[in-house]
Amino acid sequence: MQVTFKKGNPMDVKADVLVLPVYEETWEESPLLLEADKALDGLLLPALKSRDFKAKADSRAAFDTWGKLAAGKLVVAGVGKADEQSADSLWTFASNAVSKLHTKGMKTAAMAYTFAGDDPKKTLQLLATGLLTGSYSFDKYKKKDNKTGFSKLSIVAPKENFKGNGKEALEKGLALGEAINFSRTLVNTPTEDMNPSHLAQAAKSLVAKDEKDLKVQVRSEAEIKKLKMDLYLAVARTAANPPKLITLEWKPKGTTRQKPLVVVGKGLMYDTGGLSLKPSTSMDTMKCDMAGSAAVLGLFHFLVHARPNRRVVGVIAACENAIGGKSYRPGDVFTSRRGISVEVLNTDAEGRLTLADALDFAQTQYKPAQMIDLATLTGACVVALGESTVGLMSNNEEFSGKIGELAEKAGEDFWPLPLNPKYEKLIKSDFADIKNVGGRWGGALTAGLFLKRFVDDDLPWAHLDIAGPAYTATPFGHLSKYATGVGVAMLAEWVLDE
Repeated sequence: MQVTFKKGNPMDVKADVLVLPVYEETWEESPLLLEADKALDGLLLPALKSRDFKAKADSRAAFDTWGKLAAGKLVVAGVGKADEQSADSLWTFASNAVSKLHTKGMKTAAMAYTFAGDDPKKTLQLLATGLLTGSYSFDKYKKKDNKTGFSKLSIVAPKENFKGNGKEALEKGLALGEAINFSRTLVNTPTEDMNPSHLAQAAKSLVAKDEKDLKVQVRSEAEIKKLKMDLYLAVARTAANPPKLITLEWKPKGTTRQKPLVVVGKGLMYDTGGLSLKPSTSMDTMKCDMAGSAAVLGLFHFLVHARPNRRVVGVIAACENAIGGKSYRPGDVFTSRRGISVEVLNTDAEGRLTLADALDFAQTQYKPAQMIDLATLTGACVVALGESTVGLMSNNEEFSGKIGELAEKAGEDFWPLPLNPKYEKLIKSDFADIKNVGGRWGGALTAGLFLKRFVDDDLPWAHLDIAGPAYTATPFGHLSKYATGVGVAMLAEWVLDE
């Protein structure tokens, strides 16, 4: 799909539909709305008032233009109050504006740039991202005649509404939107077509023939054994599809001596729960248990387009938690790569086992400056924060605050949770150094404290529990139903900020 930005009069743009954004406080005085009203013989304003249109966020009214405007249809869309505008609301506006026009026969759309704010380039970037994520559809397995979607979208700004060149902002917004959609497709793809080997191929696909700055390495099960990642291997050992340890390194010229930013993604390609078997009603969405790893690959998809001068490393311990004669069992004790012994009391608390070895590997192999992990880790986090909010836990208050600010700037919803040392006693084991579950209460926090045991105290680290927003049953803002690509936007801001 092609997305463009240009300056000019939106009323002159030929498209199947023109979206005209208006603010709650001033919609009746919008110059473009008044121009459209005049072209439509003064019928637009009365029609809007008869529908009790208030221009509240996500409100809209659609009209035929009867050939009196260049666009076939006009959609007047409420942005809400100008003083409540945020990165989240702008992204949501653009995403919803497009997704709700996704019908057969609708191929071209234009959006008038009528937005307030003192950073038009950032606004343009968010709109571009929203247009791409809003127009996304996962139709890989559908017949061609069941597919819908736009072929061309344009943002058109009257010259007085946008000063300067918007090319760089547009390209960044599109690169991010494409990266998020790439991540979503990885998650939406059924496990039959997205096992550890498939994920490794997806990582390799990011390396173009002439690419010199990105390197991808895939380690086999035999190589993983040599690395003594026994927690990871315990989870993986009964699956028909062997594990793959995937590492990606973005290292532009001149950054070799930089301590890298490291991001680790949970790569459970499918999770049955193991012998602690999940209910059948909970299994159909378990293809999403690799959403953390998909966010890592989404970040690197963005990097190869944005090309920042910053060394970045991604680590993914990809595997499946299956059931069979070789399954690891509740009551088993394994020693991690770090030398910490772990008693397994629940084989459905497997993600923290794979992450523990991955975090230790990332630290010893790459000596990071900062490290973030993303994981669909606990249902407890969903109970606490719902489907729209990421749980943020960290060993460093300053780093936690920074990640929260970057998430807000990116338009994502993060909420800090405490790693209270008082709860460490809940993961103490009578038979090993620690156990992999801490009881019913505070499950997201005890999982975070478990991971913290595998991170050096002096390394700024953040754990992002994305179990809620990674794959949603109900759309929230710009988070669409099913895979959302959550985390990619914040990670992009993190890299660009450093």
